[in-house]
Amino acid sequence: MRPNALGKRRAFRTCAVAATFVLIMPLAARAQEPSPSASDTALARTLGSEGVQLADAGNCAAAIEKLERAEKLYHAPTILGRLGECQVSVGKMVLGTENLQRVVRESLPKSAPKAFVDAQARAQKVLDAALPKLAKLKIHVEAPPGVTPTVTQDGEPVSSATLDLDRPADPGVHKIEASAPGFRTARSEATLAEGASGSVSLRLEPDPNAAPAAGAPPGSPAAPGAYPNAGTPPPADAPGGAPAYTGTTAPVGAEASGSSNVPAYLLLGAGAAGVAVGSIFGAKVLSKKSDLDEVCREKARCPSSAQGDIDSMKSAALLSTVGFAVGGVALGAGVIMLLVSKPSSSSNADAKSAPAQATLTPILGPTSIGLSGSF
Repeated sequence: MRPNALGKRRAFRTCAVAATFVLIMPLAARAQEPSPSASDTALARTLGSEGVQLADAGNCAAAIEKLERAEKLYHAPTILGRLGECQVSVGKMVLGTENLQRVVRESLPKSAPKAFVDAQARAQKVLDAALPKLAKLKIHVEAPPGVTPTVTQDGEPVSSATLDLDRPADPGVHKIEASAPGFRTARSEATLAEGASGSVSLRLEPDPNAAPAAGAPPGSPAAPGAYPNAGTPPPADAPGGAPAYTGTTAPVGAEASGSSNVPAYLLLGAGAAGVAVGSIFGAKVLSKKSDLDEVCREKARCPSSAQGDIDSMKSAALLSTVGFAVGGVALGAGVIMLLVSKPSSSSNADAKSAPAQATLTPILGPTSIGLSGSF
């Protein structure tokens, strides 16, 4: 073996050992985080060494997985920096530059090993060369008011906060989709060169085959009137026309004719209660009057001992009168409401069946009590 080849192999092994060694050196900036277990540290050391060897050999596609696993188990600038380099190398410019930014911006303690300092300097050099190659992509989605579309770029979700803005993107071909319930999925592609800017505009169109939204009338489109300024929808038999609205509208007055009779029944119940109260106190009046007739039968004036019975009879008569009066009014109003609420076949029938008058009158006499009325 030639001396030069032997020297290169020794240098390669030395770099790998150095990268593995710095994995176990904790940083002051991460001192507050929970320390990994001994098993995790040992595994991170192995993965990091293998990843660095693959990266040095130019096999970044295989090195990325090992470096990612090592970084998750134990952070070290040497590993994260090489990971960012490999990501930039395979075309993942946005993710790679972000990892390189993390390495460059990390605050190292004064006692940090030289390998960490060299890793930052190396990351800065790669970052400076990669940033100008980043592309930008602006995504615009036209959707009806109140509709929030779901947007993806190459299958990854895109935040609505980044729409209509120049988003950093990897050079190459990108597939953009926008969707929402009741609408067709809008799709587009954009091809970006290194350092170039591009834009994509998508429009959500109602899907006539989508299921109607909850509460929509049967047969109505999934999203009627999606774009207020688009004009009225074409008839169903027009070319490309949307399904016609087949819902029905209740005729004017239908609600009134089918109104509830509960108030009428409540009035009838109140009237019956009033008549019952009037009847009870009326019976008491008749009883008191019978007793007073026996006491006052042979005298022009009743004795003073009967004054209490006389007062009681007057009170009962007043309550009986009030009960019959209130009950009569309530019964009359209830009967009228029931008659008015009955449906009729024609206006003439209404005129003939409409009651001209309905009255109830209580009758209270010296020896009789009752209720008379006309309908």
